[in-house]
Amino acid sequence: MKIHPAITILCAVALFNGAVAIAGENDSDGRWRNYVAQSLDTLIEHGTDRYGPVKTPMLMAILDVRTLTSPEKPVLYDDFYRTEGRPTHGRRSPGGSNLWLDQPLLKTLYEHSKVTGDAKYARAADDYIRATFEHAFLPEGLLGWGSHTYYQAYEDRLAGDGQHEILIIQPTWTNMYRVDPEAVRKEIENIWDQHLVDKETGAHNRHHKFGSLKADFCYSGGSFALAFAFMHQATGEQQYLDRAKLIADWHYQHRNEDTGLVRDAPLLGDGYGAQYCQTAVAGVFASQMLRCHELTGDRRFLEVGVGCIKPYAKYAWDEDARSYWSLLTLEGEPTPQQPPRSDKHPEDYWLPTGHVEVWRTVMYTWEFPLIAAQASIYAYELSEGPDGAKDEELLTIAKRWGEVIERNSPPYLGRRWKQELEQAFPAISESGGTYAENYGRAISFFVHLYRAAADPKHLQMAERLAQESVDKLFENGLFKGHPSKPTYQSNDGVGLLLYALLELDDPTRRLNGAF
Repeated sequence: MKIHPAITILCAVALFNGAVAIAGENDSDGRWRNYVAQSLDTLIEHGTDRYGPVKTPMLMAILDVRTLTSPEKPVLYDDFYRTEGRPTHGRRSPGGSNLWLDQPLLKTLYEHSKVTGDAKYARAADDYIRATFEHAFLPEGLLGWGSHTYYQAYEDRLAGDGQHEILIIQPTWTNMYRVDPEAVRKEIENIWDQHLVDKETGAHNRHHKFGSLKADFCYSGGSFALAFAFMHQATGEQQYLDRAKLIADWHYQHRNEDTGLVRDAPLLGDGYGAQYCQTAVAGVFASQMLRCHELTGDRRFLEVGVGCIKPYAKYAWDEDARSYWSLLTLEGEPTPQQPPRSDKHPEDYWLPTGHVEVWRTVMYTWEFPLIAAQASIYAYELSEGPDGAKDEELLTIAKRWGEVIERNSPPYLGRRWKQELEQAFPAISESGGTYAENYGRAISFFVHLYRAAADPKHLQMAERLAQESVDKLFENGLFKGHPSKPTYQSNDGVGLLLYALLELDDPTRRLNGAF
């Protein structure tokens, strides 16, 4: 008997919602932390670089959860499309290690040491950092990490295409600086020297080798600003604060005067989606600005972050659909259909359309709805004014994001790239579920929304998502990157999920979010 798809979906939703009766009973018994502990123990025992002539304590980017080994040439599965056709770059880091992709994992290792009092987790993170700083610098002086370059453990050399590009992730600069302050200063100074196209205006390039394409994406600029904001915090030197604010203002000044919508990449003119505002701006860049504010105490970053979030939320919210549009013109018009693809700018093919797709599949699209949700509640947490009152408009925006996520739950393979992914890897549609990163970001968001709104339903939602992540991803002492694959992968965001589970394990502890 063939079951109607609608019945299947309704049953899945009922099962997903029903999980709260079980998940909510023991929300302080440490069970989420136990999964984190098992995963970290497995990684420390089996996940380090034991390949090639030189053995190091670097953690491998890909592990087969069945054998707990890292193959030199791992099976591709869904990775061709997830990495936008770059599966041999740092985005996947096959046969190697990538300290940039593992920043959320480092944060989890350090936090787990604090929670448990066991120093071995922090020690493993320190050792990983030291080894990377010893073995993985590019000839130009920048670290061999990020979305293009990584350390190939089988050959004990850097691999990928040699570009330095850091995006989206919020690194634990504080711990890296504690381990090796000179290496961190070297990296951050080289960001200034080799990524800034114009040191007077703040125009920058996501790649350190400028070439003919100066792509000043907001979420690479935000990464640079974060680095400088940290160095200001660490050293007190004014030049670093000035640099961070210069890059923040480079993007913020290129906003529409009437709508306030901030464009992504001003140097690119009308290419690469630069003439639009998306959740890359209202999510990733906004969250990076908020972190800059936390690091420096300078309210200019808070102003920029909130100034990205509110206009997007105003023009993107569709009251009839109870969802946000994924792509806006700077004049505030949504784009229900794909913008025309041109020979001049074929990259526009990657632009999002229609309403947001909550459970994204591609790593570096312009669509980051879960980060936009996180940024909205993060901004609310930081919004306390002189009178002690917080900005209720930001909480309203966050609650709407909560509604959007709930209406699109349980997680599934969305419409964008669905056909391509299923053709490349049919099992991805059969397994259901989503990537570890999506679970992690959503769990973290609902933990923070629960604290802000004091509504138990948000904590229950976090519990349901966490339980599904365990049911679908946890295998042989480790979380897989996706339910359809037998592999742990850094680029699938397992580190973000582990950090979020620590947040959920004790929601009263005010951790700063799975970013």
